[in-house]
Amino acid sequence: MDQPFPEHISLSDFLAWEQTQQSRYEWVDGTVIQLGGVSDEHAAISANLTAIIRPALADGPCFVRGTDRKLVPKDAHGNCLGSFYSDLFVSCSPHDRKGPAAHFPILVIEILSDHGGGEFTKKRDAYMASARTKDYAIIDSTRQYAICYSWTQDRRFAVREYYHGPLVLSSLDMAVAFSDIYAGTGVPFVLHPVHGDDESPLQT
Repeated sequence: MDQPFPEHISLSDFLAWEQTQQSRYEWVDGTVIQLGGVSDEHAAISANLTAIIRPALADGPCFVRGTDRKLVPKDAHGNCLGSFYSDLFVSCSPHDRKGPAAHFPILVIEILSDHGGGEFTKKRDAYMASARTKDYAIIDSTRQYAICYSWTQDRRFAVREYYHGPLVLSSLDMAVAFSDIYAGTGVPFVLHPVHGDDESPLQT
């Protein structure tokens, strides 16, 4: 049986505490968050993305993992930035196949449900500060919408939102159609509130 968790705890203390728990928890900027179940749309989107990305990696060094693999991203100095269970991540580091957690994803994808909140901003800061992450994408499971934060080759930070796709993942040199992301779901299509069908970068 899980023990009551503290509202605020250091990351090192959390990692030790979590090993004694039956449920899964995340550590986001000092706050402990217990993970629960997800909607059918959320699960379908995750399965669709895994099915799309895994073949694209072929027999190369990179691999895709889901919520069963813990992520503790590290910066270039080896400092741990958080403890998460992302919906999907891609890593090309052989070290991330070993041990209790992966540390060096090049791509992280989170699927946003209606309970999602401000922790995604804090996760973004942790992921984008990690040593090898190039893309962090958030995909909505309640409407067809995605936003992707990316580091460009010249180390500039770019943000792009999508209302009809395709979702561009520069880390994998691929674009994923919304029809494939949302296949088998009833997630509604929406128009960009300002530009209609146009998709324009928020920041580059």
